[in-house]
Amino acid sequence: MSDQAQAPKFARRQYYIKRPFQRRFILQFVFFVVMGSLLFSLALYLYSRQTLTTAFIDSRLRIMSTGEFFLPAFGITTLCVTGMVSVLAAFRFLFFSHQIAGPLYRFEKCAQKIKEGDLNLRVKLRSTDELHDLAQAMDAMVVDLHARLQTIRHETARLRQVLMEAGRGEPAKSSDLLKLLEDIESKLEEQVSHFQV
Repeated sequence: MSDQAQAPKFARRQYYIKRPFQRRFILQFVFFVVMGSLLFSLALYLYSRQTLTTAFIDSRLRIMSTGEFFLPAFGITTLCVTGMVSVLAAFRFLFFSHQIAGPLYRFEKCAQKIKEGDLNLRVKLRSTDELHDLAQAMDAMVVDLHARLQTIRHETARLRQVLMEAGRGEPAKSSDLLKLLEDIESKLEEQVSHFQV
């Protein structure tokens, strides 16, 4: 199979990833569309109540307020347009929220792996996803943690070696040993003091 025919490694098949977040996001937007339409309709009706309109209805000439004349047609039109816009907006915002909810899901999984001690991971997002800056910041944090842990491991190994040499009774100048231990202590302290516990 060619490379082009293969699906991307991180292509998501589900569009509802963080259901409560996405549901709230879509419903709030639809709510604002509906409320905007209703407020517009109410304002137009109240404004047009003060004017009169003449119309032929069932072969009769009728004089009525403009608001009463337009209310049935305007109400039905507003409901239909609001319904269609709400459905289209809901589908668009489902896909848009997917571009946010997907990365949030990846961040949760990566944070869980970091908690378990895995510092060899990188946050991988699709090019169409949002939150790339946060992914880069999380990657930089993991790289920094990894480097600090490597320094601590290296200095611990040096300390173990010094202690083994001192335990074997090899003659070493106590001042040299003291300088070496102070050097190791300062490097370990530098790494550990980075964290606020």
